[in-house]
Amino acid sequence: MRAAARLTTAVAAVCLLGCLALAARPAPKESPRPSLAKALAALKVPPAWFATTAVRYDTSKPWKDARIEIRRLLGLGDQDSLKQAMKLTCIYNQKKDIGNGHEYPMYLFLGGEMAWALQAYEAYIRKLVAEDAEGDTGAYISLAACYRHFGEHAKAIKAATLALQRLPKPPWRISSEAHVYDALGDIYADMGDAAKARLHYRKAAQLYPTSDEPYGRHLLPRRVAKVQGKLDMLDLAAIRPGSLTDGAYTGSSLGYVDEVRVTVVIQGGRIADVKLQHKENIPLGSTEILPKRIVAMQSLNVQAVTGATTTCDAIRDGALQALRKAGLK
Repeated sequence: MRAAARLTTAVAAVCLLGCLALAARPAPKESPRPSLAKALAALKVPPAWFATTAVRYDTSKPWKDARIEIRRLLGLGDQDSLKQAMKLTCIYNQKKDIGNGHEYPMYLFLGGEMAWALQAYEAYIRKLVAEDAEGDTGAYISLAACYRHFGEHAKAIKAATLALQRLPKPPWRISSEAHVYDALGDIYADMGDAAKARLHYRKAAQLYPTSDEPYGRHLLPRRVAKVQGKLDMLDLAAIRPGSLTDGAYTGSSLGYVDEVRVTVVIQGGRIADVKLQHKENIPLGSTEILPKRIVAMQSLNVQAVTGATTTCDAIRDGALQALRKAGLK
């Protein structure tokens, strides 16, 4: 039962992180990738802001309660709340009251401490390998996400490939393998290698319907649809000014919590507004930031918000459906 619980949490982590830190499509040129070497050289654990960040929580409470508070803080999205969430996570990690440990790097990741999260994921995975523990696919994919954040694609591919070598036992094996192929598709798409991205996305789309996982099987068709959306995005031509029909058009896609409904308003043949209806609880600002980026760039090929790729992918996929109704080819 404990192994099943860990695997269920790992799958949830994959969904939460969207498997990746950035969007599957290339980032805008005006947003160059940060240097991993410089980020690691500047990294201090604990960081200086620990001294000025007050934790307003009774840390004598058990981890099962603290993790709920941490997720609440992450959901608020402002810098003070994010820092509180990460400091609280570190306090429980130091107390060694943090479950099997996979949430320590995960909450650092969600808080935006990418270099620190990368180091923590590497340490956690070394522990898994040393103990020959059952595969925690979410950790390997998240490590790949950290590398991809810094543009370290070769290392991201290596981390994802290791996940394929250490898949969990049934009934989680097939869905975990599909998650990894989806993540590999994102990496290759990020590199601009559309051929390899298609190959891996198609493999994920083939695997998802065959999964015998005991929970969440009703979501498998929607997971396939999201992967198909990524395939469609690879072939998406640039949106030409005046090529869209004026009006308001809607589309929807599976987010982390539930469907994200996207309404795209077209005026003068251009994207004038992107409105959302959603129940996402840890969007990390993506529900405000991504619509603005789409309007500003007049494109769906915009950089995602770090740590909220599941929500960002849902917004883009829903917007793509809406734009097709507006005449996008």
